[in-house]
Amino acid sequence: MTLKSEKINYDEDSHRLKWLNIISRNIKNNITGIYHGVTKSSLPLFLHEQEWRFNHRNSGKSIMEKVSKYITKSFPISLEKLSEILELSKSYFSTCA
Repeated sequence: MTLKSEKINYDEDSHRLKWLNIISRNIKNNITGIYHGVTKSSLPLFLHEQEWRFNHRNSGKSIMEKVSKYITKSFPISLEKLSEILELSKSYFSTCA
C-alpha cells in the first residue's frame, strides 16, 4: 500500500473526501440535533442505525413497505439479549478505532 499525499480542493464538486464529509456531517448533526447526545454504551446501536439510514437513503416511499415486512417477521427481544448483542458488537467497534 502506498501513501498518497495531496491537497484536497473542496471547491470541486466531487473531491476525494466528499462522501466522508457528508457522512460525518450527518452523524454529527443527528447526535447534536435529534438525539442530543449518545452514550458510550448506545454508540454501537446509533452507528448501526446511521449505517442503515445511509445505505437506504434512496429507498424513497418504498421504505415503509420494507419496514412493514421486517416488523411482521420480527419478534420482541429481552433486555438481557440486547445487552448481550451490545457486548458482542463492542469488540467490533474497539478494533475499528
